[in-house]
Amino acid sequence: MTERKINRGSEIRTKGKSMGRERSGASADPSDRPSPQAGGLKAASSAEGIRGGLSLSTESAEGSPVALAERSLTLRAALFLTGRIVLMLAGIAVMGLGIDIVVKADLGNSPISATPNVLSLGFTAVSFGTFMLGWQCFLVLVQIALLRREFRLVDLWQIPISVFFGMCIDAFMALLGPAAPTSYIASWLWLAGGMAILALGIVMTVVSGTVMNCGEAVVQAVVRKTHARFGTVKVGFDLACAALACLCAFLFVGHLAGVREGTFVCAAFTGVIVNVYMGLYGKLRDAARARSKARGESAADPLVQRGGVSRQE
Repeated sequence: MTERKINRGSEIRTKGKSMGRERSGASADPSDRPSPQAGGLKAASSAEGIRGGLSLSTESAEGSPVALAERSLTLRAALFLTGRIVLMLAGIAVMGLGIDIVVKADLGNSPISATPNVLSLGFTAVSFGTFMLGWQCFLVLVQIALLRREFRLVDLWQIPISVFFGMCIDAFMALLGPAAPTSYIASWLWLAGGMAILALGIVMTVVSGTVMNCGEAVVQAVVRKTHARFGTVKVGFDLACAALACLCAFLFVGHLAGVREGTFVCAAFTGVIVNVYMGLYGKLRDAARARSKARGESAADPLVQRGGVSRQE
């Protein structure tokens, strides 16, 4: 009896220990416990899963609507800048054509080129192109004196643009060839057409908002300081250039050479035509903005109505 009681007690103690180990999560057999290597493999696999998830999230972020919208905005900005540069170069070419037509009218050079032309007549050893380049550099110095700290280094591109301007003048002069007015009245018609084309080129360079020709850049600098109308300042600048050409003619040639009645007419009315063009451009721009705003509101109306229906539902 005593032995059976002892064995019964030992069995009860053994079962109690095994039940305690099962409740605590420990295995009775040491071989059933997970090895450290197995645990390391599980950790590595979980880390690889996390890395895979991060790579997938990165790829999804690159292809997200936000990223695509940013790319489209960058492309639009690049296309817009390219269009502005093309508009500026086209405006310079149109200005060259207008100046050539004014010269073909044979009533005097345009005001911007009158002073270099007179100086080339007084100093025959130096070409007209050399004086023209020196005149353009002088106009850049005038801008620096007016704007000071507001002068941008990018505006120094006016000098190579002046070279392109001269190339356009030579090219259009060659294209016009021997064409010329045959009467005094025809000369005035040529002069009027040349002023209209010249003013159009000036407006194109101003609207482009990039680097302008030196003469128009000086006018724009005065506009920024005085807040006057561009065409009005343009008239004053051209008259000043014509007066300076007359002074140089009397000083270095001895008589009024290279300047005629067409020079002063071109100086007085080119700016007026620029004002007319700028007014038309402002009306067209306002009309385009009104149409785009109306389109935006009409596109938003169905969305608002859907939102109202969803709220009612």
